[in-house]
Amino acid sequence: MKRMILLTLSMMLATPLLANPATEAAHSRAVVWDGVPISISLPVGKEMLLSFDGDVRVGVPSALYQSANIDSLRGTIYITANKSFESQRLQVERLRDGLRMLIDVRAQEGITTSNQVDIVTTNEEAAANEKQATQDALTQHVNRVTMPIPTLLVRYAYQNIYSPSHAIEPLPGVIRATMQIAPDIQAQAFPLWPVNAKPVAAWSLGGYTVTAVTLTHRNNDTLTLDPRQVTAALYGTTFAFPDLGPAGTDSAISTAFLVSKGTLADSLPPAPIPKGATHDQ
Repeated sequence: MKRMILLTLSMMLATPLLANPATEAAHSRAVVWDGVPISISLPVGKEMLLSFDGDVRVGVPSALYQSANIDSLRGTIYITANKSFESQRLQVERLRDGLRMLIDVRAQEGITTSNQVDIVTTNEEAAANEKQATQDALTQHVNRVTMPIPTLLVRYAYQNIYSPSHAIEPLPGVIRATMQIAPDIQAQAFPLWPVNAKPVAAWSLGGYTVTAVTLTHRNNDTLTLDPRQVTAALYGTTFAFPDLGPAGTDSAISTAFLVSKGTLADSLPPAPIPKGATHDQ
C-alpha cells in the first residue's frame, strides 16, 4: 500500500469536486462532495488551486511528488503537474468534524480547465454540522462544571498551543508553571521513539500540571504515538495528532500534553548517564 504523507493545512473548505477533462473556462468552479470520490483533471504545466472552507489534513501519495509540485498557503492547495500521470488519490480530513473526502487527481497534456476548484459540502450536511456544533457547545457548557481538572488543563493547554489568543477560554485558577526540566526529555519520557522532545510550556491547577512537549520525528517513516509507551509516571498523556509523519514533512511535528500530579520534573525518571560517564562525574 502506498505510503501517505500527511500535511496539516489551514484551508477554506468546501467539498471535493468533479473534474471534467473537457474544455472549461479558466475561472473558479465549485464541486460538491456527496460521498463519491471526486475526479479532477490537471493540465500539465499549469497551476491548479484546490480551496476548502476550513482546516484540513491531507494525505498525499509519496509517488505524486515525482510528477507534480504541491504547496499550500492560506487555505489553498497549489498543484502544478510537471508531466502526465494516471489517477492518484488525495485523502482529505476536515478537522472540525472529522469529515473525510477522497479526491482523485490525474494530469493530461493539452486540456483546458478551471484554474481553481472550491470543494464544498451539501447545504444539508452543512446545516446538520452547524446544528451538531451548536448542540455540542451547549453540552460542553453544561458539563464543564463537572469536568475533571486534568481534562480542563489539557483543553486549556491545547487552545494555548493551537488557537488564536482571542479563542482561548478562561480557566479560573490556572497558573503558568515553571518547568525546570531538560530542554529535550526524549530519553526520559519517550526512549522508544526516534524523536526530539522539547518542553515548551506548562500550566498548573488543583495540584495537577499539564506540560506541552513538541515532538519532532527524526526517521523517514510514520510513527504511531501510543501513550502506553511513555515512560514517565503520569496521570495521563494526550497527543494533538495520533501519529508523526516522515522527517522533514509538515506532519513530522506534533504536541504531547503530559498531565502529572505536581510538576513534571517529579514524574520523570532520572536522565540516563551518557556513555563513558560515571556516577561520580
